[in-house]
Amino acid sequence: MTMTTAVALFVLQAAVAPTAEVRSLTVSVTDDRGAAVEGLARDDLAVVENGVAREVTHVEVDSRPLTVAIIVDTSEEVGSVFRLHVADAVTAFLGRLPEGSRFTVWTTGDRPTKIVDLTDDAAAASKALKRAIASGGNTLLDALVEASRELKKQEGSRTAVVVVTGMTTNFGNRDSHSAADQASKNADLFLAVQYDEGLADFDARVAYDYALGTLVKKTGGLYEASLSAMGTSAALQKLSGQLRGRYRVSYATLSEVKSRKVEVQVARPGAKARVVVSAPGPSNP
Repeated sequence: MTMTTAVALFVLQAAVAPTAEVRSLTVSVTDDRGAAVEGLARDDLAVVENGVAREVTHVEVDSRPLTVAIIVDTSEEVGSVFRLHVADAVTAFLGRLPEGSRFTVWTTGDRPTKIVDLTDDAAAASKALKRAIASGGNTLLDALVEASRELKKQEGSRTAVVVVTGMTTNFGNRDSHSAADQASKNADLFLAVQYDEGLADFDARVAYDYALGTLVKKTGGLYEASLSAMGTSAALQKLSGQLRGRYRVSYATLSEVKSRKVEVQVARPGAKARVVVSAPGPSNP
């Protein structure tokens, strides 16, 4: 059976020990349209570590509680497209979260503002988004830190930050490097949709690309770019697939391996696995 090469690789540092161990990692498995792949079993997956095939010992759907902070650009420059395209796309995305998920909603116009407290009610979020007023500059860099910091309090829950932003004027107090560094310590996964209405200057584009690109790469997330706000809905559907198609995969390895370059392959046509970098570690499923 032909294996489809996974797109995510990562390096892990392991303690040196003379015994074998079982390690566990989290992967998101999607098809060529970005939709979640369901019903995977142990024989459907292969783990390759440092070029060596390892025995897959256990595969299960990742059913751990999920808490999401979604950050939505409500700066004045995107006011019209926010109401026409973005607000409804975000509401639909919240309705597609895995069963049992909870979320908060943050806006970025003028200052980071939490407009929806922790809930599972997508209808309440829709009302709040429709009431949101687009104003000021984009405080995305500050919102990344504040929203993720709150997520860190959710003990026992896997966490994700989802960003939907336009290329608008950067109005934050943090620079892109400090924002990425601080936020990366607070959440398991970062996903982003960036649409381009041609409004941001060069410095703002560089800042957003660095912060979002760094956070997504560090955590094995997904960064979708759209030419306009009209593409937000389709991009968010791909992000839904990343959250809905998550599995915990355990495999047998040698504990004395000092660094691990791990690739997951999927025996389904068109399917690919993206490793959530922060999740792997020793496991006894």
